Amino acid sequence: MSDASAPPPLDKLAIKDAGVREAEFSQRVLIHSILGRPDMGAGLAGQSVRIGGWVKTGREQGKGAFAFLEVNDGSCPGNLQVIVEADVYKLSDVVSTGTCIHVEGELHLPPDGVKQKIELKVKKVIDVGTVDAGKYPLPKTKLTLEFLRDVMHLRP
Repeated sequence: MSDASAPPPLDKLAIKDAGVREAEFSQRVLIHSILGRPDMGAGLAGQSVRIGGWVKTGREQGKGAFAFLEVNDGSCPGNLQVIVEADVYKLSDVVSTGTCIHVEGELHLPPDGVKQKIELKVKKVIDVGTVDAGKYPLPKTKLTLEFLRDVMHLRP
């Protein structure tokens, strides 16, 4: 039984033709495949992709209507901006630094005057690994030496 409101399946041929590589054992696309292009991913606008990674920064906007997330999967130093709307998923669970997220959505060109060249508008949240800020106390800013003295395993 199929759901008429479900998003269409990923078009693997269109993604492959665009030069975007999927991970070997999943349908996840590496962020490096999107941001590592000469046009910084702008040529991929309109493509449906599935990404996974960790939230570097997150902030709710529009009185809790949506959230901007900077997601990194470790494949490159750059972060992909991801937009999650409140009707898709509970925003308070995804905006914390360190949250593990696996989402599916469509790549869009952002409005003029912003630093990123491409952003992902989420249609479906597949999995979220929430993080407890008390047990994972990493701030958005650079870690100070005083902080690293208390959390020794983060020193390297």
